[in-house]
Amino acid sequence: VRKKHSPPPPPLKESLEKESKEKLSVCSKLCYAIGGAPYQITGCALGFFLQIYLLDVAQLDPFYASIILFVGRAWDAITDPMVGFFITKTPWSRLGRLMPW
Repeated sequence: VRKKHSPPPPPLKESLEKESKEKLSVCSKLCYAIGGAPYQITGCALGFFLQIYLLDVAQLDPFYASIILFVGRAWDAITDPMVGFFITKTPWSRLGRLMPW
């Protein structure tokens, strides 16, 4: 009598790919949104008050004030994906992936 052997477990890479393809639950999405709200509120407040400061206190021309604010946002648009890429390529340490950053 021959016994049937169970198939070997899938390699770790395949199981990680399967987990990453799963959808986030609504609760997880809401938690991410709640966690991102303070960052967005801070950015809006800084942009608002920096504009008032540049126009009223520093007495800059509105064109130059808008250029300063635009360059800051454009720089974030370039560096945020770049840093995200570097973080995903950083190997895990015993303290986690984000500790060096």
